[in-house]
Amino acid sequence: MKAFFITLLCICVLAITGTGIYFFLSQDETDTTSGKENEASQQEQSPAEALEEEEELKPVEKGEGASQLEELSGDTKDFLSTFTYESFDEQIAYQNEELVKQIISDQHAYLNDLTGWGHIDNVDIDYLAESDEWQRLQEDVERLRTEGFAPSEAVNDMWNAEAFMRIATDSADLNSLRYVHRIFHDMDAEINGAEVDKIWGATRAFGAETETQELYAYIKG
Repeated sequence: MKAFFITLLCICVLAITGTGIYFFLSQDETDTTSGKENEASQQEQSPAEALEEEEELKPVEKGEGASQLEELSGDTKDFLSTFTYESFDEQIAYQNEELVKQIISDQHAYLNDLTGWGHIDNVDIDYLAESDEWQRLQEDVERLRTEGFAPSEAVNDMWNAEAFMRIATDSADLNSLRYVHRIFHDMDAEINGAEVDKIWGATRAFGAETETQELYAYIKG
């Protein structure tokens, strides 16, 4: 009889211990799964959601702006000193609309990857300036200006993009990198109908005159 009670007691202890281990492991698995789902959710943010993380830039005060940066090369300083907009009757016109749409879409995707999800804070400007992707963007900005758009305000937008690219690579100025991104972001939304949560008002082609004056002020200082 004593042996029976001892055996029964051992069985009860094992059952209780096993149940406790089961619930512990189940809870741990649930927590792990939940963590992975949250991580996946963050990684699967759309480009539009990533853009919401960009900072709102403060209006440029007199005497401020990219032209005041000491790190600018002589070539960039010369470029900025003569920088101005051409006068056009049309907001946007095309020489090759298909080319424009493709470049705008491709380069917006590249700039989303470069600046979205907080990546802009980790950009290595020295590496960026020498990368094939950045070189391609420089070439595509010129192609848009000379082969894609016909004489129109969109050409001035490409001059803005070139100015900001020069400033960004010379001085590691992240605001200039943001402006390049916003130009292509707005154009992709307006030209290709890309789904975005916000229009930044960074293009003259689509009538954002007040906002683009801030871009010009930033370039000229």
